[in-house]
Amino acid sequence: MSSTSSAPLLEIFVDGTNFLLARRDGGYFFRLDLNLLATRLARGYHFGKLRYYTSPHPDVRSATYHGQQRFFEELRRSRRIELVLGRHEKRRDRDGRPYHVEKETDVNLAVDMVVGAYEERFDVAMLVAGDTDYVRAIQAVQARGKRVVWCYLPAQAHITRLAELADDRYALDDRFLRTCSLGPR
Repeated sequence: MSSTSSAPLLEIFVDGTNFLLARRDGGYFFRLDLNLLATRLARGYHFGKLRYYTSPHPDVRSATYHGQQRFFEELRRSRRIELVLGRHEKRRDRDGRPYHVEKETDVNLAVDMVVGAYEERFDVAMLVAGDTDYVRAIQAVQARGKRVVWCYLPAQAHITRLAELADDRYALDDRFLRTCSLGPR
């Protein structure tokens, strides 16, 4: 159902792993307040929900896993954020060394975006990811008459397929991200 106010309804879809890796690659090592990020991105819109997609770290004994669990608990306490978890699948390389592959995250995000468009949960979907795996989902959302805004980090600006497809683009540059900072890790 569309917003009764003049501002369009907005949902924000964040590929958490993609966003984290792009931030690290770009030298953004400070923690972000996702509630504040949502508030800043939602200016001019009627904000519905920020959906954050990721997978738990596969090593439950590691400090990374425990830090991630604390982060997940912070997200779960927010009524404005929905945490959607995928999983990791163990694989072996040619030499028999184990590694893990994140599974279900992209599909969860794409399905939720398309279902949200069909359920009339939003007028505008904001995608925070630099992954062309979302192209077909964007097209499906747009086919329902919804707009898609692509939010990207400067290092992702070269992803022309997303830039061409999105109805609008928003660069998450250093100045913007620092206004959403919780400080160093």
